[in-house]
Amino acid sequence: MAHHQTFEEPDQSTIDPSPDQDNDVSTVYWRPAIFCTLIYLLMGIGYFISAAPQLRLLESIICQQYYEDLDPSASQAGIPEHLCKEEPVQAALAQLLGWQSFFDNIPGLLLALPYGILADKYGRRLIMTLSFVGQFIGMTWVLIVCWLGLPIKAIWLSSLSLIIGGGSNVAASVSMMVITDSTPEIKRSQIFMYFNAVVIIAEIISPPIGSLLMKKSLWVPLLLNSVCGAISITLSWYMPETNRYAVRDKKSDYTKIPSSNDDEELSTPPLEDSGSIMALVYSLKNSMRVIFTQKNIALLALSFLISTFARDSMAFLLQYISNRYSWPIAKTSWLFSFRAAAQLLQFMLILPWIDRKMSKRFEQQPRKKDLYLAQISIVAITIGFAIIGIAPVVGLSMFGIAIYTAGSGFSTFARSLISSLTDPTMMGTLYSTLALMDTLGSLLAGPMMSWAFRWGMNLGGVWLGMPYIISAALCGAMTAVIFLIRLERPGSVAGSAEAGLA
Repeated sequence: MAHHQTFEEPDQSTIDPSPDQDNDVSTVYWRPAIFCTLIYLLMGIGYFISAAPQLRLLESIICQQYYEDLDPSASQAGIPEHLCKEEPVQAALAQLLGWQSFFDNIPGLLLALPYGILADKYGRRLIMTLSFVGQFIGMTWVLIVCWLGLPIKAIWLSSLSLIIGGGSNVAASVSMMVITDSTPEIKRSQIFMYFNAVVIIAEIISPPIGSLLMKKSLWVPLLLNSVCGAISITLSWYMPETNRYAVRDKKSDYTKIPSSNDDEELSTPPLEDSGSIMALVYSLKNSMRVIFTQKNIALLALSFLISTFARDSMAFLLQYISNRYSWPIAKTSWLFSFRAAAQLLQFMLILPWIDRKMSKRFEQQPRKKDLYLAQISIVAITIGFAIIGIAPVVGLSMFGIAIYTAGSGFSTFARSLISSLTDPTMMGTLYSTLALMDTLGSLLAGPMMSWAFRWGMNLGGVWLGMPYIISAALCGAMTAVIFLIRLERPGSVAGSAEAGLA
C-alpha cells in the first residue's frame, strides 16, 4: 500500500534514544503499532468467543443450584436452558454479573494513575504485560471456580488479580500510549480509527464462532479464550518499547504552563526519595496539577467521562426497542449487528476518508482538524440520542442509531487532540487519567441508567426513552463545552501557556 512507502519502520540499531537527537517527527514506527493491534485482535477474539458460553455456564450453575434447593433429587445431568429463565435464576445471575463488573472496575479506578506514571518511568511494555497477566489470572480463577464446583460468588475474588496491572482499562490506556508514541500528530487519528476497527471486526466475527463451539462444549470456547490471553501476554512482552519515541515530539508546541520557582523546586522529589512510594505520590500530585490546571486538557478529559456515561445507555437498547415497539427480543437482537457493521464502515472507510481530506486542508494545523471533527462528532452523538429517545416508530429509532454511529469517532479525535496538547513525557499520566474518566463514567452510568430506564417504564409513553433523553441532554451540554475550546497559533509557546490557563 502507498503509505508503507511513506512511513517506514526505522532500523532499531540506528535509533539513538538520546533526547538530543533530532528524530524525524513524520515517521510512523509500524512495528509497535502492529504488535499492539494484533494483541487486541487476539484479546477481542478470545473475549467475544467466550462471552456467551461463559454467561451460559454461570447461568447453568445458578440454575442447577436453584432446582436442587427446590428438589434435592433434581437431575445432576443438567437443567434444560429454557427452565433457567425463571425470574429467581435471572435475578441471581444479574446480581452476580453486576457485582463482578463493579469489583472489576475498582482496581482500575484506584491504580490507573499510578500505573500511568510507572509506564512513563519504566516503559509501556512492562505495564501492558502486567495488565494482561492480571487479567489472565482472573480469567483462570473463574474457570477453576466453575470446574471445581466452588460457591459461584467466589468468582468475585478474580477482581483481586487485577491489582496486578490495573485491569482492562489500564491495558487499553497503555495501548493508546503505544500508538501515540509510534505515530506523528498528523496521522494519529487515522491509526486510532484502524485500531478501533480491528476490535469491531473481532466483535463481528467472534460471536458466531463462539455460538457454534458452545453447541459441542461450553469449555472449548472458554479454553480458547485462555489460549488467546496467553499468546497476548507473550506478544506484549516482545513488543518494541515506545517510551523513548515519545521524546521525538519534545520540540512540539504542546500546551505548557508557567511555573514559579517554588513549583520548580517541587517538580522533582528529593534524590533520596527516588523510587519510593513518596516519590510516586509526589509525581502523581504534580502530574495532576499539570493536567487539571490547563483548560483545554481538563475540558477534553471531562468529555471522556460524559461520553462514556452516555455511551453506556446503549446497553439498554435491546430491552428498550423490545418494550417500546413490542418487538420480540430475537427480532430485536439483529440491531447489534447493524450497529457493529455501521461502526466498522465508519472506522474503516468513512472516517479515514474524511480525516485524509481534512488533513490536506489543515496540513499545518492537525490540532484544528481534530477539534473540528470532534465537534462535529459530539453534535452527531447528541442528535442521535435525542432521536432514539423520542422516536415514535422503530424506523426512526434506527435512523437515530445511524446518526449516533456517525459520531462514533469522537473519542478518536478527542484522544488525538488531547495527546498533541500534552507533554509527550507525560503521556502515561494523561492516558491513565482518561482511563480513570472512562471508569468513573461506567461506574456512574450503571445504576443511574438502570434507574432512568425503570423510571421511564413507570411513566410510560415517550418517557420509555428516558436513558437516551438524559444522554442527549448531557451530550448537548458537553457539545457547548467542546465548542469553548480555543487553540493557540502553531509555534506560539507563549500563546500555548495563555491558552492552557485561559
